[in-house]
Amino acid sequence: MFDESCSTFVSSGAFKSRSVKEIVGWALDTGIHHIELGSGTQWVADFLSPVRATAGRPIRYLFHNYFPPHQTPFVLNLAAADPETLTRSREHCRLAVDLSAELEGAFFSVHAGFAFAARPEQLGQNLTKTPRVSLEKAHGIFVASLRDLCAYAARKNIRIAVENNVIAPFNLVGGKNRLGLCASAEDILRTYREVGCSNLGFLIDVGHLKVTANSLGFDMHRFLDDVASHVLAFHLSDNDGTADQNRPFDERAWFIPRLGDFSNAVMVLEAYNLEISEIRANCAVIERAHQHAH
Repeated sequence: MFDESCSTFVSSGAFKSRSVKEIVGWALDTGIHHIELGSGTQWVADFLSPVRATAGRPIRYLFHNYFPPHQTPFVLNLAAADPETLTRSREHCRLAVDLSAELEGAFFSVHAGFAFAARPEQLGQNLTKTPRVSLEKAHGIFVASLRDLCAYAARKNIRIAVENNVIAPFNLVGGKNRLGLCASAEDILRTYREVGCSNLGFLIDVGHLKVTANSLGFDMHRFLDDVASHVLAFHLSDNDGTADQNRPFDERAWFIPRLGDFSNAVMVLEAYNLEISEIRANCAVIERAHQHAH
């Protein structure tokens, strides 16, 4: 198993293409050899061919949430009350674990579950009017999904990393979170405890964290301190605190001084739609901060 802690991974969303073939080609051409395939990749009949063709080349992959892409998009939700969505979500995650094992990704990362039912085009919008169940019911379904997925992944020596949910101010219901799991440190610690699998960890999206802390009124640094022992990876981008905007950043970003506290965590640049020079600049900021262990 390769050591992923030494280099920053770049999300597929950072590139100015949704084509897996183009993203892999640019990565090889520019020397960006750590790629997280997940955000917005297009389905084509042979989308895995360019990835498999890099076997033996100095390029490493992680797989995230909506990868592998589907010909018919759907909202991946491991807490879905709808049996069809739940079955499809669980099957997708097993496929992603298989792919991680085949291509030597150390873990597969997946979004925490939702208590609502939505169409793909509704994500990122106001979801307060969508059909929903209680967070407690969603949590129970999510824990069962994760137990099953972690057991499956453990047999293949793969870890599962759950990404914290984003709760934007416009998605509060009566001033409270009623939509997303693993939004607070308490949610995350409870989930870890109840799933009870040693190969479960968490991917902390600092953009999600900034927005959610603003909405729910908690301290971002306290959150990081509370969940620190369970963090496998970070998604790094910035925003104005009102919505998840996946913006690039520099040394002034709030999370930069904290990266050195997580020397064993995998760092993933998840700012979107960047020039190659911007990708390099953001990766350099991450590398300097990450190597500056406290």
